[in-house]
Amino acid sequence: MQKMLIGGHLVGADEWLEVLNPYTREPVDHVARGGANHVDQAVALARHGAEKMRELSLSQRAAILKHVAELIRQERQSLATLLTLETGKLIGESRVEVERAAMVFELAAEACHHPRATQFPPESFTDGASRFGFWAREPMGVVASILAFNLPLAQAAQKTAPAIAAGNAIILKPSTEAPLTVLRLGLLLYRAGTPPEALSILTGRGEELGHALAAHPLIQTLTFTGSREVGLSLPVHAGAKRIEMELDTVGGLVASETADPEHVAEVIACCGFMMAGQSSTSIQHVWAHARIFDALRDALLQRVAGLRCGDPMEEGTTLPPLIHPHALERVERWVQEAIQHGARTLAGAKAQPPFYLPTVLTETPTQTTLYNEAVFGPVVLLHVYKSPAELLQQLNRFSIGLRLAIYTRDIAEAFELARHVRALSVHVNDSPSLPIDPIIRGDMQEHHMCFEDMLQRIDRLSQAKYIGFGRMALF
Repeated sequence: MQKMLIGGHLVGADEWLEVLNPYTREPVDHVARGGANHVDQAVALARHGAEKMRELSLSQRAAILKHVAELIRQERQSLATLLTLETGKLIGESRVEVERAAMVFELAAEACHHPRATQFPPESFTDGASRFGFWAREPMGVVASILAFNLPLAQAAQKTAPAIAAGNAIILKPSTEAPLTVLRLGLLLYRAGTPPEALSILTGRGEELGHALAAHPLIQTLTFTGSREVGLSLPVHAGAKRIEMELDTVGGLVASETADPEHVAEVIACCGFMMAGQSSTSIQHVWAHARIFDALRDALLQRVAGLRCGDPMEEGTTLPPLIHPHALERVERWVQEAIQHGARTLAGAKAQPPFYLPTVLTETPTQTTLYNEAVFGPVVLLHVYKSPAELLQQLNRFSIGLRLAIYTRDIAEAFELARHVRALSVHVNDSPSLPIDPIIRGDMQEHHMCFEDMLQRIDRLSQAKYIGFGRMALF
């Protein structure tokens, strides 16, 4: 029974929620079901924690962040095991996520040593003679972050590390399906020297805690990672507070007539089915030029046939289960809808609980849900194109954010396509699943890609203060 972490205190609840292993559907543990009263408690403590964080020097914050990275690496195996137990992802994928989390805390520690102020020249104005000023950065105060299930540890690191570096208190709300690794991270943060009042981790139903966090007037900034449906409902409750959302995106790949079908098929097989497709960067759409379509299709189907469903703790397993039966039902429903409207099955298209078999479809109608939304499942849609103009027309019809890979030997073709496609990111001869966080983040609220290093992320969790000096009559 895992209690919540609220300002350094272990807090239970009247009701407990099961955390189920997606592979066995057996309980891994239980967590407290928090409510609005726990949000109030966490915020009250966080206000004191924010003052303590503000008093810490940048070197002290850096020391905490560096120590967290060290502790994560010391417990890498137990953290990876816990990640796999609660998310169902492959043990190898969990190891990568643990290392990514440690890296994020290291980046934040290094960023603490960089200059924070920016000079502003008031003397550039006609009435600004003999004045001097600069912009300093100050903490926001209390930051709340709502996490998704697919990368719980990495996302917790991406939210927590810059918040601490900026001098904020932070309240984390992990997903209902995967809260255990985030709770473990919280204990490591306490061990590393984070002021207890400055960190709370609330577990429970997303709709209960999420709306309470969004609506709380003493939370200055809210960040959210998850579905578009939930994310777009949060500003209704958030009022005037700063809110940032990372919502659903879809991964795509273009294989031009000069691309190597065998190599591209290997990329698709890896990045289309990693984490069972439960990633916003998983490849869901593939556009292949008519001259190589058949060769790419055959090479991909050969590799898909070799994917093995099984226990995600076993090294030989290559396709993990979906997170929850509801996710399995949704993927099955979308696939069958597409087939009923004319999509042709090349592989899979069948549920085998807790797995959805790796699926490849072609001729998927553009009006179907599967074509237009992020499936978050092991499904790849093959499309054929004959000309760049036809390809651009297909690519630019999406209302959801697109992360696109282009495989070609023609640099002019790559440049022109990258220049004209409406996408969050374009990767030439590379996968859209490249783990570039925290360097690049898709901000779907504004439909653009924010190219932000850790310093910029820290700035987004702080606020500017102008400090100016008038003329001092010393000489």
